[in-house]
This record gives sequence, structure tokens and C-alpha cells, in this order.
Amino acid sequence: MAGLAGCSGQSDSGASGDGRTLETKFRNEWPVETKNNDNIPFEYTVTEGAELEAITVNFASDEEPWMREHALMIQRAFEDIGVPVELDDVPTNVMYDEYWAADTGQTVSVSMNTHGPDPARGLDPNPFLMRMHPETAGNYYNYFNEEITELLDEQAAEIEDQQRRVELCHEIQRKASEDAYILSIAFTDVIMAANTQEWEGYVPTPGNGTNRDSFVWTQVNLQPRGGSSTWVKGVLAAMGGLNIAWAAGGPEAKRLTNLYDGLYDASPTLEIVPGLATNAEVVDETTVEMDLREGVEWHDGESFGPDDVKFSVELFEEYSSPEMGPFVGPIESVEVLSESGGGRVRFNLSQPDAAFLTQRVVRSVILPEHRWKNVDNPAKHNPDTPVGTGPFKFVNWEQGTRFEVEKHGSHWMWDEEIRKEYLGEYFVPGDGIDGIVWSNVGNVDALIGAIQSGDIDAIGTTLTNEQAGRAAEASGVEKQVSENFAPLDVHINHINPLIRDKVFRKALSHAVAKKGFVDSVLGGRGTVIEGQNLISPMMSPFHTDDVPTYEYDPEKGKRLLEQAGYTYNGGTLRAPSGDAWDAFVERVEDGHADRSDLDQSDFS
Repeated sequence: MAGLAGCSGQSDSGASGDGRTLETKFRNEWPVETKNNDNIPFEYTVTEGAELEAITVNFASDEEPWMREHALMIQRAFEDIGVPVELDDVPTNVMYDEYWAADTGQTVSVSMNTHGPDPARGLDPNPFLMRMHPETAGNYYNYFNEEITELLDEQAAEIEDQQRRVELCHEIQRKASEDAYILSIAFTDVIMAANTQEWEGYVPTPGNGTNRDSFVWTQVNLQPRGGSSTWVKGVLAAMGGLNIAWAAGGPEAKRLTNLYDGLYDASPTLEIVPGLATNAEVVDETTVEMDLREGVEWHDGESFGPDDVKFSVELFEEYSSPEMGPFVGPIESVEVLSESGGGRVRFNLSQPDAAFLTQRVVRSVILPEHRWKNVDNPAKHNPDTPVGTGPFKFVNWEQGTRFEVEKHGSHWMWDEEIRKEYLGEYFVPGDGIDGIVWSNVGNVDALIGAIQSGDIDAIGTTLTNEQAGRAAEASGVEKQVSENFAPLDVHINHINPLIRDKVFRKALSHAVAKKGFVDSVLGGRGTVIEGQNLISPMMSPFHTDDVPTYEYDPEKGKRLLEQAGYTYNGGTLRAPSGDAWDAFVERVEDGHADRSDLDQSDFS
């Protein structure tokens, strides 16, 4: 792995041997104080006329069963245009905790992941678009394009004219793809397996599939057809605690959603549906009022009310909840307007926010004031018995082994009319299951063996086509396939001088065999992404396919590089030299201009 932290001691554009150099640095005035040149997260130097250094490509093979093959595909893309690669395989939790730093951006030149299927990511374009914004913690790739930033700010504040916001989002997608700001690969189908002989009512939710934990529709719709009423799901990742609001993206952040409710939820067709709030009124650009659901009880029998909403928001803000940051970020204050019925609350926003009633409220979690008000340090609190209002309530947790919940029968999701309305063709009438057990199993092969033997009823992680086929060889087990709105992408770090050259980014884009990967590795189970765009076609009307694209043609990529003054020593790419070096420096300093934009010569 490339060295972290610090610089080589040579000044940017200074001498290194006989050649001038460009080094990793922040070339913009970042609004984030920690993104500065005293805080460089890794080293990479381009030396005039010299062979290029190896690029570190970070991935987590335990994230998806095909992730190693994906990393090898990206390695081939770099090597096909002459850049050596060092692969760095780390556990998923290490990648999240150590490699994706919000303060400096990712600590390597290149990394990759599949984005989680959080419902909010399928409801609004901002969870992906705003990753290009310099003030967003999720901008791990250190991308800063002032023109795009202005467009991002404008669309994010457009709450009155929906068509104008759609047009702005389309323009952002076009400009970002033309700038080749990222490598977007595919929307991979979600492949799972479950026992459908003894359980009926699986709901193929987008991104989540039938059995993962970001949506709860399968759990509240399942009907037992065999001898057990407790559904057992085999999983690989263990929960680290029982504190949903400070879970930092771990498995507990998803599984505990069965215990808690947000103000709103998302249907299997990615429609926003009521949760603890039943109605929202936009009073003006920065004021939203909500009516709360009447008759809701916490799992301990206490009544839910508007004070719980106000308390939760203030708690998340005071103790900087990472999970609830997107929800409370734009909220300046909360007022309780009424206690009658379910109650009514007012959210006063610091500025207009187009995503408040989509992305943000669906990601909300409301905690019981009476259980949390005397907790000294909520961020470190691990409740013995977590109490929510959700469709299931806590039974037991054995760390690293087992998590169990039971039905909370008074929850509105058990109402057949509500489920019929939201689930459509997937609705199955009946009283539902009595409980769920998440059973930790060592690896995918063990999961397949467990479902074949009947020890578990469903596999709660994604599978390859071949793995799901093996699982389905057992009687009563079926392969299940769902669509996906969460992209598979590759983060390229724009403080690396090579990657900051737009000509190089375009050349690399032509070297990535997206369709070959989907066809050969995924068995066709995925949708190739046109251009470099993270917004799914499922996200209508915000998605546009009218973006610049990059056909797979490594030779074209090499020609672009040669025209820009790069040369080859055998199959290895050399940095430009002489006048071509000066042109390279000009492109790197700009970051978003290619040869034609700067009237540069053809150096081939």
C-alpha cells in the first residue's frame, strides 16, 4: 500500500532527479478545514518523462462475492493503458473505518464499493449527487468543480419548482459524466435465496432484495406455511451494539430498523409513505409542519408523542449522531405545536432543502425521551433493552452469534389494508410471523449448507448467480432476484496529480470493460451504467441517460494519452516531458479541462 500522511519533501512542480514533479496535494481552497496540504492522506508523484508509479487500488473482497473479480477488472483497465497497479484487499469494516476518511478523503488513490440500499438513496438524487460537493463528508474522492458546486447548491434549495430542479439534476449528470469524475460500473441485481415452501410473502424491494435489512416489508408480509412461526435468517456480518443512532453504518444500523420507526418510510416501489408522521405541510421555504400518528405506543407501553420528536432531533444534534446527520443537518429547531391527536410539530430549517421531505425524513429515527433523557453519553450508550415503536420488539442479543426480535402486534404495518395498498401484487393476507432470528454463520458456503439442511429459512446476504443456484438445489428453496438503484462504482482520488488530469480520466474510462464484467462475472445480472453517472433509471424523473459515454476501447484511451504527450516504454506509460509537461501541468492545475478546452497541441 502507498505511504500515508505527509509529503515526500519535494515541492510541487519541483525537481526530482532530472525531471520536474507534480505531487499529491489539495489544489483548491477547500471549505473543509482539514482538507489542506499539511494533511495529505497518501503520496503519489508524477515525474517528468519517467515511468508512472504504481496506483494503489483498494477493495474489500468480503463485501460482495464477486468484488475480487471487479478489482481485477479495474486493475486490467489501468494496466491496459500502461499504469501498474497494487491491489489492496482489506475487510469491509476496515475500509469504512480507516480508508474512507471524512476529514481528508480516502487514503488511497482508488477504492471501490457497492453503496448500501438505504431507502433514502432511491427516493432523491442528493445522496449521490451531493457527494461531489466540497462540503459533503461523503466526498471521499476529493472532487471539487466550482461550476458543478453552484448547480448542486441551486438544485438542493429548489423546493417550489420541481421541473427546474429536475433540469438542474440532469445538467449536473451531464457535466459530471463529461468530466469523468468517477468510474460508475453497473447497477447489479440483488440475488438471494430463501425457503418459499414454508414461508410465503417475500417482497423484492429495490436494492435491498427480499431478505436484507434496509426495508422491513418482507418481515411484515411473511406468512408461515410450515411448523414454525419464527423466521430464521442467516447472515455473515455481526452487530456491534444496540445503539441505532450512533451505529456508524454497521449491521446494527439496518437490523435495528425493525425496532424503530422514522417519520416516513419508503414503499417497495420507492414511494414515500407515512411512518410516525401522517401528513406534512410546507408552510414556506424553511418551515415544514407534520401531523403525527395517533395511538402509537412504545414497546414498553408508554405513549409516543411530539415531545419525542423534538427530543430526538435535539439529542442527535447535540451528540453528533452519524446515522441521523442527514436527517437533522438542515434543522435549526423543532417546535411542538399541538399535543392533541397524535400531535403536530414544526421544523424550522436553516435554509431551503429540496430533499428534506424525501431523503432526510425517511432516514429519520425517533427515540423515546423517557428512556434516553437521563443517559449521560448517548454516543457511547448501549441499551440493555432497546425500545422503539417499530413492528418488532427486542428479545435477545448474543454478540457475534444471534439477534432475536418478536412481533409488536399493534404496529400499523400489520394492518392488512395498509400492506395491501403498499405491497400490491406481493401482498399476502394473514397474521404474519411471530418473530425473527438473525443467526451469524461463518461464510457463504456455510450459509448455503444451512439453508439446504433447514437450519435457516433465508440467506440475508447477496449471492452470485452460481451460489444462489446451488442453494436452490434444495427442496423448497428458490433463487430470488431484485432490481437495484444502488450503484457499483470506483472512487478515483482527485488530489492525485495523474487522476486530476482530465485526459487521463477519459482514457481510463475507455479502458473499463463494464459490459464484459456484467456479462461474464455477473452472468448478465446487472444493468451497465451509461457514462459516469450514479443516478439510477429507477429514480425518475431525476435520472437522465443523455450523458457523455465512453465506449470500451483501450486503444482509443492510449491514443488520447499519446496526443496529450504521454509516451510508452514497451507497455508502461511515461509522463509527458518538455512542452507536453507544461501542458500536463496546466491541465492538472485546472482539473476539469482537456486539451481542446485549453487549445493545447497534439503531441503524438
